Amino acid sequence: MVTACLDKLVRVYELQSHDRMQVYGGHSDMVMCMAIHKSVIYTGCYDGSVQATKLNLMKNYRCWWHSCTLIFGLAEHLVQHLVKDHTNPNLQTVKCRWRSCSSFFATQHLIRQELPEHMRKHVEIDSEVQP
Repeated sequence: MVTACLDKLVRVYELQSHDRMQVYGGHSDMVMCMAIHKSVIYTGCYDGSVQATKLNLMKNYRCWWHSCTLIFGLAEHLVQHLVKDHTNPNLQTVKCRWRSCSSFFATQHLIRQELPEHMRKHVEIDSEVQP
């Protein structure tokens, strides 16, 4: 089962176990309508934007940020999630909470310039998991 929500995420569930299998993000606004055709998720957002995303349950990218349980179907959606939901460019300092990472970003310049690339490297190196 695939559901769309006002939080800009599309969730994929396994009906038998009710487990959430994947999340797809990357939407610019609230998802208002959705259709699936030939393994492609088509979404329409409140702002009028339309997005087509290939559904692939064989690729999974897990968010290893402290206490986060989301698994994304696309690596880029995980990067967007990390930057948008786990950081704030207005903070004065940020400690990376990805697994056992001890990186610390002590200025707003570092948070805006280096933290997104730091997170992208985490995604590239150790976010992919087997379905």
